[in-house]
Amino acid sequence: MATTIAAIATSMIADLTHTDKPSSEDDVLTDTEFNIDTSDITNYQLILKKLDQLDKEWSIVIHKMELGLLDFIIAVPGTLFGVIGCPILAIWYYHKYQSWLYPFSCFVVVAINHTAKYIFGRKRPLQSNCGKKLIPLKKMHHDPAMPSGDTAQAAVAAATMIYHGYSYNWAFVIPASAFARVYFGSHYIGDTIVGGIFAWGVTWAINSCFGSTFE
Repeated sequence: MATTIAAIATSMIADLTHTDKPSSEDDVLTDTEFNIDTSDITNYQLILKKLDQLDKEWSIVIHKMELGLLDFIIAVPGTLFGVIGCPILAIWYYHKYQSWLYPFSCFVVVAINHTAKYIFGRKRPLQSNCGKKLIPLKKMHHDPAMPSGDTAQAAVAAATMIYHGYSYNWAFVIPASAFARVYFGSHYIGDTIVGGIFAWGVTWAINSCFGSTFE
């Protein structure tokens, strides 16, 4: 049974990372790209391929948006939980609550998230598929796309605060960060969904199991 599951998982990951096109043309949406030959493909691979195509179709609508000066507002949740904002928030949390709980959750999620990026190996959206933005956040990233690390860290912050009794309004930072990451062309919608869900689950589990340890 374990061998079968491992074989299926390997097949699914290989399908996500496989491409017959040069890297410069990867992720370009064309009419022929949606004509799938199902004669030699498993049901699992077919489902993943269809989800991947739908994800790109829906994401490109957001990628092509051009909202002008609103870019400066959208960039706040789009960068707040990144490589600069996340450590600052972790330091703030520790000094305010004298607890390692949030910094520890951030570290665990970063480790899992970054490892998963290279397992899935999903390429980021092409700049040519995105509308003109006043802030070039897309150019700041060179690692794989899935899962979205910024959305994951937004989920870590929200889950931590809500678990400890703060307002459920904290949950809004997750879709705000997710939209910003897709809008600026750093991710597809699916990347943010995966990042947000997995990080929420990991953070909630850490709080449930080790909350008293880090207080």
